[in-house]
Amino acid sequence: MATKKKMLQAAAGQAGGAGLDITDVFSTYLYTGTGSTLTINNGIDLAGEGGLTWIRNRGPNAANHAFYDTERGVRNFLMSNSTNAQDTASAGSGLTAFNSNGFTLGTSWLDENNNGQDVASWTFRKAPKFFDVVTYTGDGVLNTSASSATNFDRVIPHNLNSEIGCYILKKTSGSGDWLVAHKGDNGCALILNGSGAKENRSSQVFGDSTSFKPGSNRTAATGNNFNVWNESGETYVAYLFAHNDGDGEFGPDGDQDII
Repeated sequence: MATKKKMLQAAAGQAGGAGLDITDVFSTYLYTGTGSTLTINNGIDLAGEGGLTWIRNRGPNAANHAFYDTERGVRNFLMSNSTNAQDTASAGSGLTAFNSNGFTLGTSWLDENNNGQDVASWTFRKAPKFFDVVTYTGDGVLNTSASSATNFDRVIPHNLNSEIGCYILKKTSGSGDWLVAHKGDNGCALILNGSGAKENRSSQVFGDSTSFKPGSNRTAATGNNFNVWNESGETYVAYLFAHNDGDGEFGPDGDQDII
């Protein structure tokens, strides 16, 4: 009955009635690893809608953070505490399927399914006004007419149907830091895998309701290449979180903010 109710709510939301519930698009799910095939039913439709699952062993191993998303495909993972490029778990290991009600794990690869160990997972489903996952290939082209060479001409489309509140970027084809930028601190950014203070950035660009730019990179003072999040031929993933300001589409009347 609960599933039918959610289906009716979703259909009504599209017609201007009830919107999606938080449980339709986000889950925190704790489980105990088995060391063999394990299906996690958290109620999130990843197969049909797409999204991100973030997994970490809570102990005793307390190992790496593993990011799996539907854009890069099963078994392809990134570690948010590492600068490493994307890697792929062996066949039958890691996250092996995105399901209509959660995901399936094979044998443990990053300690995400060790027998008897406690694990946490966070799942974000793609949904307008909430979350999106976007992949792109850098072109290395700078806006030479701008006053600063840190402005990129590259425009990346997204499906948030909302202004971006926060994004997380990572190169997948090679090593590199994770960039985190938030609308509330425009002009600054953090390195997710680092412990340093925020970095001043000359022109952080968040874009609009349909697209964004990779934005400015680290300033010259850091000694890093301006182009590290738009290098020509390199591939990237972006996790985008919406900015709601009284214009959300969630809840029983389809008018509540979710972020």
